[in-house]
Amino acid sequence: MPDQEHATVAVHFKLNRELKPGETIKTFRTFVTVHQGDYFQSLAEYRRAMVKQGVVFKPAPDDAFGPIWCAWGYGRTFTAAQVYNALPIVKKLGLRWVTLDDGWQTAEGDWFLNPEKFPGGDRDIKAMVDRIHAEGFKAQLWWAPLSVNPDTQLIRQHPEYLLLNGDGSKQKISYWNAWYLCPAVPAVVEYHKAFVIKAMRDWGFDGLKLDGQHMNGVPPCYNPAHHHAMPEEAVEALPQFFKAIYDTALSIKPDALVEFCPCGTAYSFFTLPFMNMAVASDPKSSWQVRLKGKTLKALLGDSIAYFGDHVDMSDGGDDFASTIGVGGVVGTNFTWPVGSARRPSRDLTPEKEKIWDKWIKIYKAEMLSKGEYLGGLYDIGFDRPEAHAIRKNGNMYYAFYAPHWSGELELRGLEKQAYRLTNYETGEALGTVRGPVVAWTAHFEKHLLLEAKAE
Repeated sequence: MPDQEHATVAVHFKLNRELKPGETIKTFRTFVTVHQGDYFQSLAEYRRAMVKQGVVFKPAPDDAFGPIWCAWGYGRTFTAAQVYNALPIVKKLGLRWVTLDDGWQTAEGDWFLNPEKFPGGDRDIKAMVDRIHAEGFKAQLWWAPLSVNPDTQLIRQHPEYLLLNGDGSKQKISYWNAWYLCPAVPAVVEYHKAFVIKAMRDWGFDGLKLDGQHMNGVPPCYNPAHHHAMPEEAVEALPQFFKAIYDTALSIKPDALVEFCPCGTAYSFFTLPFMNMAVASDPKSSWQVRLKGKTLKALLGDSIAYFGDHVDMSDGGDDFASTIGVGGVVGTNFTWPVGSARRPSRDLTPEKEKIWDKWIKIYKAEMLSKGEYLGGLYDIGFDRPEAHAIRKNGNMYYAFYAPHWSGELELRGLEKQAYRLTNYETGEALGTVRGPVVAWTAHFEKHLLLEAKAE
């Protein structure tokens, strides 16, 4: 910046190519935006600019906003009996989704049912889905597309599916000790579409949890069997690969849930249109749940569900307030009955059950995940305490976060009228205030959740 009132912006574009007389080139499309506050407005402007270029975000179905229970608390060694035995408490708590996580399959890439868990094959997995449905839940299946383990049937039969580096080596996916498949190969796309059909039409699942840090991007592919015009075809094909999965799922069940969880890594904007649930994705703290919530709501808008991930990973393992306050969908991976898993830290004890019951009821009563997240009202970097605001049905909902707070808060975004203020966690009536901006003194530990109801 040459001075406080001016900024200089430049875009550099390198192309190693000789131009013939009269020939032209096109650079990447770019735009410049000016904004105030944190990153929210600029990311939201970017989304709106991309929508004008033809990017479409299909609204998530209503059920995408239902609270989730995932069997991952049992780990990869889960048993069908553990899932069945947990269903009564999952139902009692009012959760909507039951997710069968990693461990149902023989290997990444083959996607055959583990015969130790499903000895009857398709019959057993269909029976599980039927049981989940009979209890009033929706059923979701974990899956790691584009990955394949070494020594799988798929690679023995189709080694030409692999993405290869320039030196001929295989590109490794470290977490599962797996390899990348090339998304630009039509047969690879068809293989994945066939699995979606099996999982959702034949087995009866209502949604998919796509998982893995490898899903955000692939390197260039040099496999000579693919006859790529350029190695970057693999990179450019990735969004269409996920579009094929998304379109196939919705063609089978128009209200299908397609969750995209990149395992703690950042999302690629170009795959965002081909999901209807983003997720905090293995957060290491409640701060990350809130930070990712603000970021993804800027990039996706309010019509796509944001899942705060399993509350068991939040601060203290029970911070529902961080998900609810930013308009996220709540979820958990507790184990039950107590003592039924090897990780007692995940057990839903009677004491924890009271906490879970309280917060799930609050979530379902307010459903702020369907509200309008007003990310431009507060700056996440400079406003103290940290604050988030949501508008729903003409009312305003505020969430404030700090280890300890005693002092003045500012309620922004109100109309010029009276509002009845309530702590919607405790139900305590806090009096009447008048907009458009209210300075209000508060004392709280960890969080404060307020409803300003128009009178």
